[in-house]
Amino acid sequence: MERTSATRSELLARRSQLDLARRGRDLLEDKRDQLMKEFRKVADLVLSGEGALERAAASARRALAIAEAFDGPDVVRSAAAGGTVGIPLDARPVYIMGVRIADIEYRPVARSIVDRGYSLGGTSARIDQAAAHFESELELALELAGRELRLRRLVDEIATTTRRVNALENIVIPQLEREAGAIQTILDERERQDRFRLKRAKAQRSRRNERLGHR
Repeated sequence: MERTSATRSELLARRSQLDLARRGRDLLEDKRDQLMKEFRKVADLVLSGEGALERAAASARRALAIAEAFDGPDVVRSAAAGGTVGIPLDARPVYIMGVRIADIEYRPVARSIVDRGYSLGGTSARIDQAAAHFESELELALELAGRELRLRRLVDEIATTTRRVNALENIVIPQLEREAGAIQTILDERERQDRFRLKRAKAQRSRRNERLGHR
């Protein structure tokens, strides 16, 4: 650091920047803590949702196997083709600690028997039951997809926040502390030199006055 930059105003500026960096670090740590709480909550929901989805998928496969065994694969495929519809999805933004996260919205997947699109006269209750199981599985899959999307967004934001905390903690704050310390050292040395010069000037003035007094 050049001696010309070691001024009181520079020292005050470094201390102000240091205070700002520390407060920024503390705020980011609070943000990360809140994001971690949300992450743990959503992670628990994802784990439980995966278990529910596996059970629903197993029930749907059993119902499908029963329908194919009693009604025949051709009848089941025909009913499935007739009941195929699109599911419109919408992403609504929600905010957690200022972090924008997409929340997936969709209409209920479950339909009544008459809304499934296949002929009621040409199908059986077994096909109705299989359709209901698959609708339940699909709804759970959509719900789980929304949670996983939120979880990934939280993971990314936690990683970004952690990098910022580490940069402040390990780079910015130590650098500002070193600069402030260096300026303070130079200012202290200048002050000692000024006191020494003042003391020497006083001594010289005192000796000169003594000489003049003896004449």
